[in-house]
Amino acid sequence: MAEAITFWLDNKQAAGTRLGQLDDQILVNYRDRYYVIVNGAAMMKSGRPLRFSNSSLPLSWKKLLKGETAPVLESSYHEEQIDTIPTVSRKMNIIKRKEESSMPDTKKTVTEDSDWPKTPAKKSSSTARKFAAKPAAQSIVVAECPYCSNRHEIAVERGRNGKPFFQSCSRCSNDFAVKFVQVTVYQAQVAGFR
Repeated sequence: MAEAITFWLDNKQAAGTRLGQLDDQILVNYRDRYYVIVNGAAMMKSGRPLRFSNSSLPLSWKKLLKGETAPVLESSYHEEQIDTIPTVSRKMNIIKRKEESSMPDTKKTVTEDSDWPKTPAKKSSSTARKFAAKPAAQSIVVAECPYCSNRHEIAVERGRNGKPFFQSCSRCSNDFAVKFVQVTVYQAQVAGFR
C-alpha cells in the first residue's frame, strides 16, 4: 500500500503519496507530479523543486514503479546528474584547448611586425558610394484610374505634402482619390468611389 508522507516543497509543507525508495531518496507523487525527497525536503535545481512527469521520470525510478528490481550499480537521478556534469565540462575544456592550439597567436605577430601601419586603414569606397549616389529627381508620378485602368501622369508638386487629392479620369470622367507615397520613388495610391 502507498503511504502518505509530508515533505518540504519550496517554503511549505506538502503531503504526497510515497511510491518507492532508492538509497536515501524517496519518490513521492504530489498533485500528479513526481518529486524526489531527500532528508524530508524535495530536491532542488536552480532554486526550484525538481519535479517530474510520467515521461520525464528517470529510468531507475520507472523501473522501480514497474516492479522491476533496480541493479545495485544503477544510481538515482541526482547521482546521474552529478556524473554527467564533469563529463560535459571535460568535453568543453578539450574543445577550448583544440581551438587555442589550432589558432595562431596573432598578438605576438602584430607587435613584432615593424612594417605594421600606425595610421588607421581607409574606409572602403563602396560604402561611401552608397550614400553619395542620389536618385534622380522625380518630376511625374503615374496613377492608374481604378475604374478604367487609364494611366495618368501627375506632377509631383501636386501631392508632395502627402495629403490625398481628387483626380478626374480623362477617359471615363470619374473622380478618384490619389495619395503619393514615397517608397524609393513616389508611388500613387488610388481609391475609387461609386
